[in-house]
Amino acid sequence: MVNPSDPIVWWSPRLILHEPDWIAEPPGRDVLEGVVWLPFVTFWQVTADLPFAMDVPGGHGHNYVSRTWTAGPPCCRRPATAPTSSPRCAR
Repeated sequence: MVNPSDPIVWWSPRLILHEPDWIAEPPGRDVLEGVVWLPFVTFWQVTADLPFAMDVPGGHGHNYVSRTWTAGPPCCRRPATAPTSSPRCAR
């Protein structure tokens, strides 16, 4: 799970001379439509965004604070109302 506007996820030195696969995908909810790849230009645009990737509201850029993460087997996902009683989660 990534934020579409996270430059850290999309940055690569390959952007200098190679069009990335993600350019052909529909833009994410917080990415402008009409984003195109241009040799060197796209690399520098994404590079220029890197220092500002954290200074954005949650759910944008590299700020994942407002995301809800669930990990592990379903028995170990603790509901907000009651803890699970599975012995696998007692470890």
